[in-house]
Amino acid sequence: MSDKPKPRLLEGGGNFDQVMPVVLFLLLFNLVNITAAVVAATLWSLKAAISRRRRGLNIGWWLPGVTAYLIVRSTVTIMVEHDLVDFGISSKAVYFGIGFVTKILVGMVIAGTIMVGRPFLAWAIPKVVDLHDDLLADPRFARTMSSATWLIVAYEIGSGVWDIWLFNNSGFNLFFLTRSVTNFVVSFVAISVGLMYIDKKLEPIETYPGIVEVLESSSRIR
Repeated sequence: MSDKPKPRLLEGGGNFDQVMPVVLFLLLFNLVNITAAVVAATLWSLKAAISRRRRGLNIGWWLPGVTAYLIVRSTVTIMVEHDLVDFGISSKAVYFGIGFVTKILVGMVIAGTIMVGRPFLAWAIPKVVDLHDDLLADPRFARTMSSATWLIVAYEIGSGVWDIWLFNNSGFNLFFLTRSVTNFVVSFVAISVGLMYIDKKLEPIETYPGIVEVLESSSRIR
């Protein structure tokens, strides 16, 4: 196993930073306009990434990448809102449409990693937790990661399709609140089910320490 410190899989303080962009967007969209809403939500997400890094947590490439994506998404939305570009749809549809398409594309790309024999989770998990080399080399580990990665694919594509249907069949406030709640609940359930499945499948392997020890062994960066 590598001595290189790993980022924590689960870290406190994240729920507030997840909720605030949702609250800011909904309030400012209704009280001001979509420009104020997307700017506020994006700035809070940027603040969350900076705060996480200042607390000494390893944000790696993921949070900066997501933040850059949010900035681009918001910029395009604002340009449409102020008639700088025209896609033939509203700025609201552009902002959320980018998110819908992104989810589906992410699901397709992750499915591709399974099909080429390099499941996303088999690559990602060793990046964030220390696992014994014998465990990583065990065929049961590869099979388990492949199956668990399919769960991510199902969530991303299913969530994207659900978002599109909901957007087209409800008012904005109902869509936004329902989407926010259901995505949070479904993602929590999916993560919990995924962790239980991985734990059950890897338990027979001698070098597997158990899901609790794996999560607790992840550490802050130096």
